[in-house]
Amino acid sequence: MPYQIEERATVSASPETVFAHLAVPEAWGAWGHFPTRARQERKGEETPYGIGSIKKVPPAREETVVYEPPTHFAYVALAGLPVRGYRSDVWLDRTDSFTAIRWQATFESLIPGSGPIVHVAMRLMLAAFTRWLSKHVDGHCGASCPAHRLTLL
Repeated sequence: MPYQIEERATVSASPETVFAHLAVPEAWGAWGHFPTRARQERKGEETPYGIGSIKKVPPAREETVVYEPPTHFAYVALAGLPVRGYRSDVWLDRTDSFTAIRWQATFESLIPGSGPIVHVAMRLMLAAFTRWLSKHVDGHCGASCPAHRLTLL
């Protein structure tokens, strides 16, 4: 049975800033509270961080499948998560005073009967990602943050 989870947040940062923090693999290490370093394993087909790029955020290995700066970024898990068919889509929508973040994930349980427990764990993970990213882009992003590598225009 497929599961779906969604988290939302609002930030004062621009959609371009938030998008860069999602697209640049090493930036995940700047805003995420991960025990190991996030890194890029393969560049994208047309742009370094675009469709086809692969990032490693141990234990997960993920491939970018949607790259539409600055409004939509999506990736699928290739390995490392206790689920199958994992896909996350992040939509960014700018209003006059803030950027709305909508982070949605779909997946299926890997082990029969584990779905409800895994659903709770994945919901908590996505909530943490949304919270960490929001806090970082709204005041904790320094000049050395890897997200500054990405130029969207």
